[in-house]
Amino acid sequence: MSEENNKSGSERRLLKSSAKVREVDVKIGKKGLTQNVILEIQLVLNRDKMVKVSFRDEREKRIKLVETIQEKIDSTLIEFVGKTATFAL
Repeated sequence: MSEENNKSGSERRLLKSSAKVREVDVKIGKKGLTQNVILEIQLVLNRDKMVKVSFRDEREKRIKLVETIQEKIDSTLIEFVGKTATFAL
């Protein structure tokens, strides 16, 4: 999994610090990454310029889901810790 480096170091630090205290916006449950979940992620991302997503699957599936989300919503992965990932525009 690769993080896109289209943000400067100071921008990334600022985004990471705000991501730490942000509540989870979208939870991906047992149905997985459905079209409605993608639409909800895009809605929050467009509104707040950042979205925090929580996963329940094991690590390998979480990594694949993060890569899929990154491709589908055209965003930058800011942080991926444990079962949560934060994306920003």
